[in-house]
Amino acid sequence: MHTPNFTGRHFVWLLAALLTVCSISLATAAEDTQYTLARFLEIPTLMAPSVSPDGELVVWRTTRRNLEDDNRVTRLWIGNVDKNEARQLTFIDGGTGALAWRPDGALSFVRTHDEAGQVWINPLDGSEPRPVTDIEGGVGAYWWSPDGKYLAVLADPAEKEEDEEEEEVDEDADPLAAQVYEVPDDRQDWEVRDRMEHPEEYQQVWIVAVGENGPCTEGEPRQLTNSPWNPQHIAWSPDGKTLAVTFNPRFSGLVDEDQQIALVNVENGEAEIISATDRHSSFASFSPDGKKLAYYTDRDAEYRAYLNLKDIVVRDLATGEEVVVTGSTEITLGGSGSTPDAAPVWGKNSRDLYVRAADGANLDLYKVDTRKSTIEQLTDLDGNMGGMSLAGGTLAYLESSLDKPGALYVGRPGKKMKMMATVNDAVEPYGLQPAQLVRLPGHDGGFVEGFLFLPPGAGMDEKLPAIIEMHGGPFYRYGNAWTSRYPWQVLSHQGFAVLIVNPRGGTGYGADFLRGGHRNFGTNDFMDIMAAIDDLADRGVIDADRLGFTGYSYGGLMTNVVVSRTDRFKAAVSIAGIWNYVSAMGQNNPQLFIDSYDQPWDGDLQLMWEHSPASRANQIVTPTLIMHGTEDHPVDPRQSIEMFSYLQMNGTPSRLVLYPDEGHGINKPSHMIDYQTRELQWFLHYVMGDEDAVGAEDAVPVE
Repeated sequence: MHTPNFTGRHFVWLLAALLTVCSISLATAAEDTQYTLARFLEIPTLMAPSVSPDGELVVWRTTRRNLEDDNRVTRLWIGNVDKNEARQLTFIDGGTGALAWRPDGALSFVRTHDEAGQVWINPLDGSEPRPVTDIEGGVGAYWWSPDGKYLAVLADPAEKEEDEEEEEVDEDADPLAAQVYEVPDDRQDWEVRDRMEHPEEYQQVWIVAVGENGPCTEGEPRQLTNSPWNPQHIAWSPDGKTLAVTFNPRFSGLVDEDQQIALVNVENGEAEIISATDRHSSFASFSPDGKKLAYYTDRDAEYRAYLNLKDIVVRDLATGEEVVVTGSTEITLGGSGSTPDAAPVWGKNSRDLYVRAADGANLDLYKVDTRKSTIEQLTDLDGNMGGMSLAGGTLAYLESSLDKPGALYVGRPGKKMKMMATVNDAVEPYGLQPAQLVRLPGHDGGFVEGFLFLPPGAGMDEKLPAIIEMHGGPFYRYGNAWTSRYPWQVLSHQGFAVLIVNPRGGTGYGADFLRGGHRNFGTNDFMDIMAAIDDLADRGVIDADRLGFTGYSYGGLMTNVVVSRTDRFKAAVSIAGIWNYVSAMGQNNPQLFIDSYDQPWDGDLQLMWEHSPASRANQIVTPTLIMHGTEDHPVDPRQSIEMFSYLQMNGTPSRLVLYPDEGHGINKPSHMIDYQTRELQWFLHYVMGDEDAVGAEDAVPVE
């Protein structure tokens, strides 16, 4: 074998070459593991598990953003519970969602075609999926009848028929009565309103007969409800004769303060409202034996839904007697918000109910014994429980955390669960660290709980530049759950400490905490946040001279409050936030303020103005980036436009970005990568002092 004869010069050259290759490899490896905004936005997530009626199968969706094509990619998966095996069920995009099961075991879903969603079935026998509805305008939601022959669907109401015969006019009796002005066809686009909302646009309940392999050719769909009802949820009685309908009698689905429960006769549409009209009630569920009905309702009539803990009421359908079965628990039943997001699920014994509930930053599964009126925690997860489904004795749920995008678990309630699917491996290359749960002192003896993200390798004594983010709501809270919207881990990988906070006014911490923001938006919660920041700064965790603040929705409102009350922050980013409480009353759905202040136009209008960030506009010096969707209805974009105008007139460094065709959530992938990049650049420029990062152009104040 030939052995090369290296001279010293050759060795030096080889060593330099190896070092070059090695440095290139290390740079490439570092680049491959860099956690960027693009990589964050394309992390896949698991969604909407649904267990088959016999408990043998579970289906779910995986979804991820595709930045290159500017869309979302969704696929269906199916797993065998006993074998703990899974396979992909769909391989093309078709706008697929709303997974459910026909009682005979056929999988159903809504697939969008020609901009209209119809209910499809997949018999899972090897044949092709096929639609079973053909409803003009499409299906908004659907629920199977117990025999699988009918669907209760939400769909557009039928157009009102005009009277064919016009009443004769007695011209002698009223000379003006004959003077009728007919609107020309080219002016029919005028909009006339008699109410703030548009009840004629609400989808209504229809009963639709369906065939086994396609739309039913016999019998026309029947509209069962009419405006001004705005139906939200439906449950079939086991005998198929009655629907329990959650509906809103007044305002749109944007705010559900007035939701009620009615029992509706499937045959003739006669309705009986069974819930108290002075309390929010929602998500009814019939027991399997058909003898009882469970639903959520407000605990106190004195407060409206946003400011109320929820109880579960069980109604005896034979006698009408109702019993509260959840005692005086202080946990938030039905999810993380002040209003539930899914119906309680009955066990096969028609005695136990299963619900998700928030306790502080935790979100777990609980069992309610309806005979003993007791509640028992069944899981103690490291993360938070996402979607949950229970059928045929099988439980399936999703679990995620702030550093893990999620896994699907299946098993029996109260028993050891098996992991069937996971997307946690998608973040393994980036070395994401668990966020630290922190409980910090708040204002006036209160407390603030939240999570702290530190840069990789950083400790608690490095006096880091920090970004603080407030949650939306305000009747919500941050938990140890993955987010596909907020890039906290990306910010921490850029060298920031990131604190996400739950000040008073949010859910998960009891009734008094929930009502901590009543009649004082942006006051007690603001002081809670500032006290928590002071504590971290005093301990040397964060640098009080390098702070940024941001938030979305109510978090945007809080951002606006912060910059109007203090100059301590080097930069702020406000997204979809309210700026002027008074003008917001006429621009947005006013229910949020009506329930949080005492008849604002009658007694609290001055208080609202004093609490409003707009009242302190002249004090704002913090460079502020403002972003909003142009089609946002819960928070009108004019709020951000007004704020930007005030800041510009002040001469405050500011920038306004409006995203077309976006609602309250800015969701189009290209828009998301844009607004998150702008946010990161803004903080790098003003908090980190990076002159290469993008800031604002000089404002020209109005003299």
